[in-house]
Amino acid sequence: MSSRSVLFVNLRRIKREGFESLVAARRLGYRVVLLGRALPEFAQPLVDEFHQVDTYDTELALKTAREIAAANDIAGVVNFTEIDVQLVAAIAAELGLPGMSQEAAVRARNKLAMKEALTGIDGVLPKFARVGDLDELRAAVAGIGFPCVVKPTGASGSKGIFELHSEADLEPAMAELRRIADPSFDAVFRQFGAEFIVEEYLTGEELSVEGFVAAGTVHHVLLTDKVTTVPFHLEVSHRLPSVLPATAQEQIRARTEEIVRALGFDNCAFHLEAKWDGERMRFIEVAARPAGDYIASHLVKAATGIDFFAGVIRVATGEPLELTPDRDLHAGLRFVFAESAGTFEGLDGVTELFEEPGYDHVFTEVPPGTQVALPPANFGTQRVAAVCARASDRAGLDALLDTAGKSIRARIG
Repeated sequence: MSSRSVLFVNLRRIKREGFESLVAARRLGYRVVLLGRALPEFAQPLVDEFHQVDTYDTELALKTAREIAAANDIAGVVNFTEIDVQLVAAIAAELGLPGMSQEAAVRARNKLAMKEALTGIDGVLPKFARVGDLDELRAAVAGIGFPCVVKPTGASGSKGIFELHSEADLEPAMAELRRIADPSFDAVFRQFGAEFIVEEYLTGEELSVEGFVAAGTVHHVLLTDKVTTVPFHLEVSHRLPSVLPATAQEQIRARTEEIVRALGFDNCAFHLEAKWDGERMRFIEVAARPAGDYIASHLVKAATGIDFFAGVIRVATGEPLELTPDRDLHAGLRFVFAESAGTFEGLDGVTELFEEPGYDHVFTEVPPGTQVALPPANFGTQRVAAVCARASDRAGLDALLDTAGKSIRARIG
């Protein structure tokens, strides 16, 4: 192993994703230094050095990063979560490492700043407006029209997305947003607080684009087809590579490159969400980090052989990317949802399902004994498990995931 280290800022909440990110750094020969709020038990054997700090305290975190760099040969600094984009950009600038600019990091994190930076690109943006209270929401909706969507500008993980279909929806949505957009509900709101954006509701096939920007060059890895819940837009299923027509995918890739360049993204992974309406791509948002929901950690590798998390490390350290696929498969996942609030007691149907080939993993998202609540009371516990599968074609993958959706049930007490 090299004496050089990669500085990680926090880990992903899902243990399997956090584990894969650490393994990627070790596989490339780097020591791992972790700067974060906690050192999970699963990470202890893979982390060479841990520095505990409240990473929402930017000045303290920067001071600690300088101390770490003084004692270690730091080759790069990485983030795998939404909330750490700005801090990692600041650390990279402070230590002279590959990273994105502070201005681009704000555009990556704040959905209003993001949309405002893209107004020069014709035809991709929904109508949008900033709102801070019920009166402003009413005024904005009067201009945008129904249906529309309102959400916090700085949230992550589909927290606080509300569809608006009539005047009757406005007051309840704003009341819930005021409750949710508070650090006591989720610490992510320490960054942008109770600021909201209302947008035109977009129709079409939902998708995401996974890729990198490295030293100014945009690299597309693949497109993912996705399904989300109504009305709270929690992800139900991801399937890749996309089966949209080739002409659609060509346009989506071209628009994606325009968007990440206009935002000033560089030296980062990206996960862009959009819809294809049959004629053009309509933009939802883009994150300056790898996709979650096991897309970057497991599904890209299962379908193509490309180690996406190794790519994150390579970009952060200035190494050349390795993005040549060694297989041509279809991979995807289907989430298992709790159908009611209560205590999660376990899963039924797993043993029988995994007698069939094609299923790679079943991951629990919450441990047995967790008190499960449904949106809008809670946006993080309804999805209790994920089933990953792969097949030689999309029809085979669809059959596997559809069977999983029917066969596995969450047991709620």
